[in-house]
Amino acid sequence: MYKCVAFDVDGTLIDTNQSIIASLQQVLLEELGRKYSEDELRFALGIPGAVVLEQLGVPDVQAAIHKWIAYSRESSHLVSAFPGIEDLLAGLRAAGITLGIVTSRTRGELDILSRFGFRDSFAAVVCADDTERGKPSADPLLKLLADTGLGPADVLYVGDSVNDSLCAHAAGVKFALALWGAVNPAVPCDYRPAHPSELLTLCQAAR
Repeated sequence: MYKCVAFDVDGTLIDTNQSIIASLQQVLLEELGRKYSEDELRFALGIPGAVVLEQLGVPDVQAAIHKWIAYSRESSHLVSAFPGIEDLLAGLRAAGITLGIVTSRTRGELDILSRFGFRDSFAAVVCADDTERGKPSADPLLKLLADTGLGPADVLYVGDSVNDSLCAHAAGVKFALALWGAVNPAVPCDYRPAHPSELLTLCQAAR
């Protein structure tokens, strides 16, 4: 039985793809003078922003990060919670399962969850600024384990990207690929729920 289910945020709890890409397009137009297509920027989904900007050759990554955050806030109307997430979280809480978050967002950027009414559902939260190394390193999940006092077998991590998968397996934690938000359905995983309701059923069956 899993005592804790920890979630990635973008592409798992909330659908931020349009907002991320639209705001990144705006940053790159200013920084590099080029309009990138959505297809060219899909690789950016699920990996830290600084890594994305470095790979694209942006000269001043930190300045571009600040712009990206600002433009993301302006396009927050494009963000929505995935259907079924609220029921999933309520069902897990009702089953006595601790809810956690392990995300590449900073703690300040996590405020977006308050819009959807479930920010306070999570007892254990690990953000990008809480560990020296982020995903795909095991460090964020290892911090979650340390904070909760749980072992790797007690935790299920749910995410949408290969970095989430690598982080989970490096920490010895089982990984569920959230197919409802995953860009690449072939990411290695232990479970592949197509809808949040399937994840709830999986966790309830493990009791």
